[in-house]
Amino acid sequence: MMRSPGRDPAPSDGEEASDSTPLLQGAWPAEGAPVCCSARYNLAVLAFFGFFVLYALRVNLSVALVDMVDSNTTSADNVTSKECAEHSAPVKILRSQTGKRYQWDAETQGWILGSFFYGYIVTQVPGGYIARKVGGKRLLGFGILGTAVFTLFTPIAADFGVGALVVLRALEGLGESSHGQQTWIHTAVQESSQ
Repeated sequence: MMRSPGRDPAPSDGEEASDSTPLLQGAWPAEGAPVCCSARYNLAVLAFFGFFVLYALRVNLSVALVDMVDSNTTSADNVTSKECAEHSAPVKILRSQTGKRYQWDAETQGWILGSFFYGYIVTQVPGGYIARKVGGKRLLGFGILGTAVFTLFTPIAADFGVGALVVLRALEGLGESSHGQQTWIHTAVQESSQ
């Protein structure tokens, strides 16, 4: 009786434990990846720090905008109680007065913060296409570099006006999204395994 190269539909436990036939004839046994200098581990660590920097660059203006905008509260409205005179005085918050303040209302702040995602959404598909052509590692590196450089120009763009800051934030979104995150990971893993 001739046996097929595949396994029996229901092997017994003893037969499964003793079956050590390699799937590919003449194949070398697989070796474990080195822990210290593995290309995949290095790629994972670099990808972690790359994405950490990208997300930090994404949220930095959201945090800084709180101190950039001139407060609209008046001291007459900011009292705790009229019952106790010593507690009814407005609270003085000590903070640095060296930065420039801007008269941006809530809608303007929304446009500034949202403009990043206009640039971000535009390059999702082209970023994946470019990652396949030039490689994911280069595209991620240039995306991080571009976003970091554009972020350095944020104070200058704010001084020029809201329009310049909106355009700059959209360019930051272009730079951050151009790496095509999922495609970058797929392409980088393929590059490291070659």
